[in-house]
Order: sequence, then structure tokens, then C-alpha cells
Amino acid sequence: MMKICIGNSRANSVLMEKIWRFRHQQFVERRGWQALRKSDRREIDQFDHDCAIHFSVLKNDAVIGYSRLLPTVQPHLLSSVYPQIMRGQKWPRSHDVFEWTRWAVASGDERIDGVRVSRVLMIGLMEFCRVAGITSLIGETHPKLINSLRANGWQTHILSEPSIFENELVVPLEVIPSSAPQTLKATS
Repeated sequence: MMKICIGNSRANSVLMEKIWRFRHQQFVERRGWQALRKSDRREIDQFDHDCAIHFSVLKNDAVIGYSRLLPTVQPHLLSSVYPQIMRGQKWPRSHDVFEWTRWAVASGDERIDGVRVSRVLMIGLMEFCRVAGITSLIGETHPKLINSLRANGWQTHILSEPSIFENELVVPLEVIPSSAPQTLKATS
């Protein structure tokens, strides 16, 4: 099941607590992003505000996939944390353009009804964008993930050359959701 939360209101406090802990486990413990380490084992940043849109995939009431969208008309990661990866170039910024951040799945092999959680999350985000009138997303990712985005129906446009940021190769890109409905098919 996918759940979508806007902001971090008290109505969603139980789920948001699971999300903060999942993010800490994925980004700090698994990926080694030590700058995000906190003693309470919750990964929360300055962009987890009332306009942040949180997507979580749940299985047996546990978060097994997560991502977040941030409005580009407000401060976001690319504008505030690492604008240098754009090498002086501008990025799309509009009320219908959001930044896609904090993408994580518990395991690359985790599935729901035979469908990889990564695909459930990508297609869920795409459907949300179409319904919400979001025309594109910007983001920063490892170049090897571009093929996965394309395979899941996203059009990709690289915004600048890949850069090394905190010992990781990242490329800024814009992705546009497919206009054709995508299906969730079980794969081997």
C-alpha cells in the first residue's frame, strides 16, 4: 500500500515517525551519510515542512519504500544545499515543478504482489504528478539510475554534467512523467 502525506501534521504522526526512522536507516546506516546522523535515529531536515509531500510504501505496517517531493518555488536541496552541481546553470523552477528527493527502498528485491517496490514507488509518484498537475520533477541522482527512470516511463533530461558531491557521483536532471498510464506488472 502507498500512503501520501503532505507536511508532517499530528494526524500523520505515527506514519511520519516510521518514515523518519526508515530514512535514518537507509541514508545514514546503509548509505553512510554521516552528516545526517542523529542520536534519536530519525532523519529529519529543514525541508520537511508543511509543503513537503511524503510518499511511503508499506508492507505489514512497515515502511519499505519512501520518497519526497518539494516545491521548487521554495528553498529545496538543489537551491540551498548543492547548487554548485549545476555549474552556474539554472534549473526549472515553477509552481508545477517539484524536486524529487530522499528516494529509498528497503531492499532492491522487495516486492508487493510480485512487483518491485521501486516500481510501485516510481509509478505511484508518476500518477500523483499527473493528477496534481505537476509537469516535471528535478532531482539529483547517480547516473546509473537514469536507465531505471526511463524503463519506468519517465522522460529524462540531464541538466548539467555529473559532479562529485561528498564522494558520490551525482547528476542533476529533470524528469517528466509519461502521458500514458503505466501498469504495475509482476516481473521475475
